[in-house]
Amino acid sequence: MAQWRRLMISGAAIAALTVGLYSLIGPGPDPNSGVVDTANDPEPGLTLRDVTLEQPDDQGQLLWRVKGDEVTYSTDQQVAFITRPDGDLFQDGEVIYRVVADTGEVRENGSVILLRGNIVATGVQNGSILRGSEMEWRPQNDVLIMRNQITGTHPQLRAAADEARVFNRENRMELEGNVVANTVVEDPQTEPWLKLQAQELTWFWQDERIDSTQPLRVEQFKQNAISDVVTGQRGSVDLAEKLVALRGQVAMQMLELPLTMTSEALDWQVDQEQVAVNQPLTLVHPENRIRVTASRGQMDLAAQQILLTQDVVAVGETNQTRMTSDRLRWDVESQTVVAEGRVNYRQVNPTLNLNGSRAVGRLDDQTVVVDGGRVVTEIVPN
Repeated sequence: MAQWRRLMISGAAIAALTVGLYSLIGPGPDPNSGVVDTANDPEPGLTLRDVTLEQPDDQGQLLWRVKGDEVTYSTDQQVAFITRPDGDLFQDGEVIYRVVADTGEVRENGSVILLRGNIVATGVQNGSILRGSEMEWRPQNDVLIMRNQITGTHPQLRAAADEARVFNRENRMELEGNVVANTVVEDPQTEPWLKLQAQELTWFWQDERIDSTQPLRVEQFKQNAISDVVTGQRGSVDLAEKLVALRGQVAMQMLELPLTMTSEALDWQVDQEQVAVNQPLTLVHPENRIRVTASRGQMDLAAQQILLTQDVVAVGETNQTRMTSDRLRWDVESQTVVAEGRVNYRQVNPTLNLNGSRAVGRLDDQTVVVDGGRVVTEIVPN
């Protein structure tokens, strides 16, 4: 019947219905060898103590090996129930995960292992440690599935989710349901780190990349306080280059400036504190009520400087000022703007409409100098 059952017994065997060991083992092997003949099936309801179960593939390479304090067989001999399983999961003859749990089951002729309760799966090759309440191992499909209160740690990432699926050959882990992942730094008090939130993330640990086809939220923490927040309908994070790329209804809140930005695409070099926006964007400074739109933008978050190009429109909502130009450099800290190329400046009180090749000033207090080459006009509020 069950070709997967190669049993190595180092303890006692207790039959649920007064079954002698001799009837199980048979006369074939040496009774002192401690190995049960694989040709003989265990009796229904039999309980064995201190047992090792193994499953080889067609070439004789192990797929898994699990030790248990006790192993009990179901009445139909289709399931082996394991108490305190402790074992190894193999791939191409090498151990890829070491696992422990409270209980376990071997099903489907050894092609499925189920573990439950206080599971710890340690990745021997990829350095990850997964914890959860339920685990399923299907070696023929090269998939390890963890469910229910999943947490994981790795030198690159710490994560929590409702479910995790690990495809070891592809160096890929899929996280689903209430996913929260944090990048790992030596000292979170002094080093910036990122927090990712989504309903679905795919992590390629060899490529050091995270992808999400679902809405993604990325928060940057400095000294354990949020400094920047970006959201998008989909995105990726390059952990090696520390590049965040978001697409679709992108929004960014720069809490230290403070400033908000919306667009359809954003590329954020986190370490360099540079943000590139190659789609039409809108910037809003809520405190000074300044709103700027443009076709392209570059933001230097460290220097608090923004360069906007193509169809730039800057509006000071408090004093109803409006400036258009080809390029605009905005120093957020001083609120100074430098506009160049086909500059037009308008204001309501006093009413002015001026054109020039360059303008310097502040929109919030209507102090602007427009340079037309030969004529310089200074505007000072009443």
